[in-house]
Formats: sequence, C-alpha cells, structure tokens
Amino acid sequence: MRLSELAALVGGRLEGAAPPDAEITGVSSLHDALPGDVSFLANPKYAKQLASTKATAVLVREDCDLPPPEAGGALLRVESPDLAFAKAVPLFTKPAIVRSPGIHPSAVVDPTAKLGRDVYVGPLAVIGPGAAIGDRCVIEAHAVVADEAVLGEECHLYPMVSIRERCRLGRRVTIHNGTVIGADGFGYNTKVGPDGIRVEKIPQLGNVEIGDDVEIGANATIDRARFGSTVIGPHTKIDNLVQIAHNVRTGPYCGIVAQVGIAGSTHLGTGVMIWGQAGLAGHLEIADRVEILAHTGVAGDLREPGQYFGNPAVTKREAVRQLHVPRAVENLKADVAALKAQLKSLEDKLAQEGK
Repeated sequence: MRLSELAALVGGRLEGAAPPDAEITGVSSLHDALPGDVSFLANPKYAKQLASTKATAVLVREDCDLPPPEAGGALLRVESPDLAFAKAVPLFTKPAIVRSPGIHPSAVVDPTAKLGRDVYVGPLAVIGPGAAIGDRCVIEAHAVVADEAVLGEECHLYPMVSIRERCRLGRRVTIHNGTVIGADGFGYNTKVGPDGIRVEKIPQLGNVEIGDDVEIGANATIDRARFGSTVIGPHTKIDNLVQIAHNVRTGPYCGIVAQVGIAGSTHLGTGVMIWGQAGLAGHLEIADRVEILAHTGVAGDLREPGQYFGNPAVTKREAVRQLHVPRAVENLKADVAALKAQLKSLEDKLAQEGK
C-alpha cells in the first residue's frame, strides 16, 4: 500500500521527507520499526524514539510539535494516533480466525438446549440442559454453558470459559480463556455449639447478568448473587485476573483493570475506571465518573466524580498533599536545626566578645 493511500484511509495529513508513493508493508513500534513500516506516537513518554525510528511513517496527533524522523520518514498527522493505528493494523496482519458454524463431534449438547442460527460449538465444549445460545455465537473448546444459562447473539466464549447455571449474557459479549461467570459468592456463618465450631455455607441462589458489548479478560471471576443478580453494565471492559464478588453492580461504560478486587454488594456508577490492584470493600456506593488509581484501597463511599488514590482512598489532590507532608516536615526539621546552630554560634560569639 502506498503512503498516500494509507493517509487517505486514516484521514491524515503527511509531513516530512518520505514520498507519498512510498510503499508501506508492515506495522511496528517506534523502537523496532524498519523502512516500509508505519508506527505511531500516542504517549509522550516515547517521544525521544521518534527522532531515531526507521519507520517510513509515524502517526502523530495534529498538534504534535516534534520534527519528522531523522532517517527520512514522514509524520502522518491525525486526530487520534491510537484509532488511526487500529485502522492500519488489519491491513498488514493476518486476518482474525473465523469459526465456521457447526458442532464438533466431541461436544456435548443437551437435547433440551436451544441453539440459534450459525452457532459454532468447539471440541469438548458442553451445553447444559435448558441453555439458550443466540445466533452466531462461538463456543470454543472446553467451554461450558451450564443449565438454563442464556447467551445473546454473537457472544464469543474462548477455551475453558465457564458460564454457570442460570447466568445471562447480553449480545456481543466476549469472554477470554479461563474466566468463570457465576461461581458461588463467599458467604458463611460460624456457629459455636456443644461439638465445637461449625462453619456453614450460606446458599448462593442468584445469578450473574452481563450487558451488551461487555468484554472480560482471562482468568477473571464474577460471582453469582446470594439472591437477585450480580450485574455488569453494558459496554463495560474487564481485564485479566479481576475478582467481582456477589451482588456487585456496575454501571455502563466502566473499566476494571488487572488484579482489582471488588467485595460484595458494592455498586459502581456510570463510567467508573478502576486501575490495577485496587481493592474495594463491600456495600459501597461509587459515583459516576470516579477514577480509582492503582493500588488504592477504598473503604468508604466515593460520592463525587474525580480521581482517588491512597489507602484509605482520598482525592488525588489530598493524596499528593499527604505524600508531601513527611518531606516537608523533614525539611522543616533541617531548617530548625540549621537555625539552632546559627543561634548557638551567635551566642558563643557574643559570649566571647563580652569577656
């Protein structure tokens, strides 16, 4: 593909030494790019690599004030380098694997299950009694859709995904390898009797409901409700290794990143963003447009939009102030010590002069 054709495709403006008819044959990072590759710069952290990259063209923001690569490449100015690069990648990579409709001979599909049109069921997958699978769903190898579970149209379950009994998925839900939807929540009662201590399980009788256009990463777990439903709002994106406990409810358009844990009955508003390894206690209310930064511990409600950080969580501004206080105290102590030394020196000098 010619550079000018790529520019037209992504709606970009060319600037630099590379000619419009230069051939673009691949995509790569700034560091690894070779002549013929297109790369992109979206994070200022990598700005230093722009000068030395060998890429023929680099996608940059319209307002980027950096010069073109020294090796003679061009800048391709666009509104969003991330989105433009996403358009360019499929042109130079192998297409995604598409499953042809059909049921593998080793799959187990209960006679009472209902499958829509053009469904793929892979090797050793299991579809339980009363389950309903929407049109054009893909159920990969070893995935399990248990009794009376429901999948909307165009869902994709990757290998080893388990959808437990009576859970419900909306349309176009994608779930990656090893994730479990609808395992029992953590609920127990402890009793002390004549025979000692007994730990009794509290029945987990609810389900999980997942909205349209949700994507869930690998080895995540979303527990069924004790009663009612654990709810994942539409368009929410969940990363790998996330734990969501029973009766949690997320609003639409939330983002939950790796190793986040959310305890039972906590409710997230619309557009909540939770970064890696944050932990949320149970029975909390998190307002719309809250952003919880990495490693934050949330022990109380967050009722105002904004960024939160620390343990316990406070606004980012307050967290920065708290982090600076110890340093300020140390600086103050050093200043006081210096003043004391000066005062002592002055007193000694005056004492000597007095003699």
